[in-house]
Amino acid sequence: MKTIALILLLFPLWVSPAGAAPDAANELFATAQKAAAEKRFDDAIQAYESILTEHPEAMSRWFSAQSGIAQMLAKKGDLAEAVKAARLCLDSAPTLQNYNEAIGLTANILSALDKNVDRANAFIAFQQTGPAPGVTNPIEAIPYPSLPAREAAFAVLRQNAGDDAAASRLRAFTYLLTGKPKEALAQFADAFRRSSTPQNIQRSGADLVLTGLRAVRGHAFGLDKALAFVVSGPEGAGGNTNAGGVADPFEGLLPPAPAPGEGGLDGAGPDDLAALRRVHDAAKLYLGDRWVPEMVRRSALGALHRSNDALDGWGEAGQKDWYLDLAFNSGFKERWAGEVIDDGVVASTEAAAKGRALHLGGVSALWKEIDAYYAAHQLAPGKGMESIRNQFKATLAALAGMQFPKSTTSKLKSPASF
Repeated sequence: MKTIALILLLFPLWVSPAGAAPDAANELFATAQKAAAEKRFDDAIQAYESILTEHPEAMSRWFSAQSGIAQMLAKKGDLAEAVKAARLCLDSAPTLQNYNEAIGLTANILSALDKNVDRANAFIAFQQTGPAPGVTNPIEAIPYPSLPAREAAFAVLRQNAGDDAAASRLRAFTYLLTGKPKEALAQFADAFRRSSTPQNIQRSGADLVLTGLRAVRGHAFGLDKALAFVVSGPEGAGGNTNAGGVADPFEGLLPPAPAPGEGGLDGAGPDDLAALRRVHDAAKLYLGDRWVPEMVRRSALGALHRSNDALDGWGEAGQKDWYLDLAFNSGFKERWAGEVIDDGVVASTEAAAKGRALHLGGVSALWKEIDAYYAAHQLAPGKGMESIRNQFKATLAALAGMQFPKSTTSKLKSPASF
């Protein structure tokens, strides 16, 4: 099982599949572009499809590949299928810039299909306002394309993706690219629950709202309020329930979260889960025993952290308090005057405090609890503790500082041609 081979990694950094595309995917993309230039549209579509189904490591190409498929279908005159393919572009756009590109492409294909601009402009209006009196989304009446070969290939990709936040993200995009936005949102939520480092949390928090929630809603209007919930939780930035709080944007859109420690949505079988639980329980036993040598305890700390990621185990009952007690009574050697804190323990405590929630309010509350401990014991946080706190603050600032420009797509004056 791949999980066990990775389990002793202490704190795996986020390695996004959306990094630089490998040579094989680049060659396929060049092949598709060459075929398109030569008006061999079916060959281009086949090359673009291969990028999607054969290269999960090249996710940076997936949106462009799907957009290419929509354009090739339009150019070959199959506008009815082209607009279905464009709907997948809308769902799977990984950034708001890509989403605006998809809006323009979809509107142009709609106008070419209808030979007038009425439906296209109604779609553009919906994107600029969201649901409003007299404004509806005409794209919802368009079915998703039937893609049995892609479905089969993606089923294999999901099975082999793994058990960390990056794997959940990959599974989410396979659902977006097969017309299943609600299933994709559930996977983005799974990624957020598994996220336990600043890099993971920032990426998965943004994905959850900017891609997952947007795809289910069918528009990007009002996403700033949804991200505010992820940053602060239902009590809002001030933590004051009397201030009105922040509405949960995911209410009614997600099934109940799986119980912690059951493997989440990665599809792990009972044997894999049993093996992971043995690693988890042994690591917790070694970590909690002050008589175990420090080097062994540090390895156990990493194994326990990784097993919680893999099991979707953050948020178990009593977990945060167990880690917090470990942080202040761990017996690890002092690294800075006045502290007996290991930074890895505090990172795990943050992940436990976040728990099953789709927001970071629990982590903010944890830091208030830590401050109270220092005040009660007349201690000052050392450099290590402040470094971890500052990483969390930077994560909050990055998420809270995201911009949400309205769609700039102008209404069409005449139907497009391809």
